[in-house]
Amino acid sequence: MIRLSRRPVLPARLAILAAAVAVTLGALAPAGAVASVAAPASADAPGAGPAPVVAALGSRPKTQDRPVPANIRPAIARAARDFPKPYFDGCHVEQDGGLPDEIGCAYGRVGGSKTIVLFGDSHALSWFPAVEKMAQRKGWRLISLTMSACTPADIPAYMPKTGTVSEPCAEWRDATLGLIELLRPAVVLAAGTRGFATTDASGTVLTGAARTAAWEAGVERTIDRLKSSGARVIWIADTPIARVNPPACLARHMRSTLACATPVSYAVNAAWLSEEHLVTQVESVGFIDPSLWVCPTSPCPAVIGSVLVYRDAGHMTATFMATLSTRLEKAVLADLAAHP
Repeated sequence: MIRLSRRPVLPARLAILAAAVAVTLGALAPAGAVASVAAPASADAPGAGPAPVVAALGSRPKTQDRPVPANIRPAIARAARDFPKPYFDGCHVEQDGGLPDEIGCAYGRVGGSKTIVLFGDSHALSWFPAVEKMAQRKGWRLISLTMSACTPADIPAYMPKTGTVSEPCAEWRDATLGLIELLRPAVVLAAGTRGFATTDASGTVLTGAARTAAWEAGVERTIDRLKSSGARVIWIADTPIARVNPPACLARHMRSTLACATPVSYAVNAAWLSEEHLVTQVESVGFIDPSLWVCPTSPCPAVIGSVLVYRDAGHMTATFMATLSTRLEKAVLADLAAHP
């Protein structure tokens, strides 16, 4: 059977990307002096949903320098182990593989009439603390289905350390998508790292435009299967990354949190953020951009209020992600209200 792509014709697609890049570059240009403001005391403070892609890359208030808070959460020495719950109860599948578990990996209100699924790799799992709190408040059953180093896109997951393609990832992804189709959830929240590696059919590692094109096709196939479950699919854009390992950096710079901050241009990949947004438009699914939640000031802070944001350069602490629950809930509910 020939799959008819719903992707816009090339000129239209290029026009959308060109417009996004043009406005993004304008937003990133210097805008004069900005008053120095403290980072928010709580990332879960009331506020509007996430800003559009371009706004997330624009001007921010300056990040204030200050000592590491005495009451920092989690403690720096424990930050590297501040994992979401499924890491500890066996519901997050490691790289050596395993199968999804609907029964043992249910959270929130297990007997709830509405089911929400969290699906993707370890970057998707980072959202578990926020999603679990949301599910508890709403009385929803939460099924967490995630696997390390396994992009949700239907493409080979190449493992640079071993020089091989992960067969367990392909098996887990296919089984998990099949399970989601059977579950018939109301909502699927999906996310994945932009730091994936993949190959073509000959085993050649893809880079640049070829890598992006493979991801586009693969994620569209995945989203199509998710939509076949009847769920409202919402894609959460990848979170900003850090230039250093923040806990280790803060341990060396107890008098200066600013020493461990990351430039916005490094933390937020403008081109990839626009690509994620564009694919969700093509597929007519929801899109949540958390860039300003994680990086509200410039440079992107390692500590917001008294909360340590990162447990390593690419993953958030569970403590920090739990503070985003109200914001995530507002964004999800706004999307559901717009697509009853």
